[in-house]
Amino acid sequence: MTLLNHELEIATEVVQRSGAIALEIQAGGDDSLQTSDKANDQGPVTRADLAVEALIVAALRTSFPNDAILAEESASASQWRQHARVWMIDPVDGTKDFASGDTSWAIHVGLVIDGHPALGIVHEPGHDRLSWAIDHLDQRHAWCRHDTEGRVEALHGIGRCEQQWRLVTSKSHRSERLDAIMALLGITPEQTLRTASTGVKICMVARGVAEFYAHPTVGTKLWDSAAPQAILHAAGGRLTDMRGAPLNYAGPVLGNDLGLLASGPGVDHDALVDRLRPLADTWFCR
Repeated sequence: MTLLNHELEIATEVVQRSGAIALEIQAGGDDSLQTSDKANDQGPVTRADLAVEALIVAALRTSFPNDAILAEESASASQWRQHARVWMIDPVDGTKDFASGDTSWAIHVGLVIDGHPALGIVHEPGHDRLSWAIDHLDQRHAWCRHDTEGRVEALHGIGRCEQQWRLVTSKSHRSERLDAIMALLGITPEQTLRTASTGVKICMVARGVAEFYAHPTVGTKLWDSAAPQAILHAAGGRLTDMRGAPLNYAGPVLGNDLGLLASGPGVDHDALVDRLRPLADTWFCR
């Protein structure tokens, strides 16, 4: 049996059930969504966020009672720090787009072991796509299933070499920092893919749809990055902060406050960090 196979089976099953619930809530429109704004300008929350989180948390607590759980909508009550095994959950990554009826959102479930994302599941119910990976000890495997096509694709080692890089970025947010990155690397708007959800974007990099993803500011949290990082790393890519340092999943902070930089298989991540260093040093002062 593959290491962490039991955890993968339990988490995958509940994630897929959760996706069906979220789609049903989304299809019901505003009355079904019951969208409201969270305190402290933390963005919107819908009935789907709460229902999906409750279902996933209950399943994981039943199957793995000794593990800690850090989930977005209940993060303030979580006692996750100092635990060797922590499940990190984003019930709806891309809530704003989800609430608007968009399909580019995802459900994240990641298992962090000793500070390292060891297992990751990113489910995109609106696209019938499920990506998952194990990246633990000597096990490194990443897969993606396109349900509409009925096939499973192994992601490890699929890196591409392109003359012109493709950048994936936010669908609803535009920033001067991103414009500066594009100018520095010579990336045109035609080479830019725009979509919602951190997990969707990082999985696009893992699948080779884009060469890299940059989030050059604050805003993402550990539950945004844990699951897709496991998938990207198992596929042969890398995810760091904008200065090239590993993300810190041990706490004490929840935010990825030095941004995110994801590169796909076959991309020299260190060289990319060096190219962007003049910008990163300006944006993220020591």
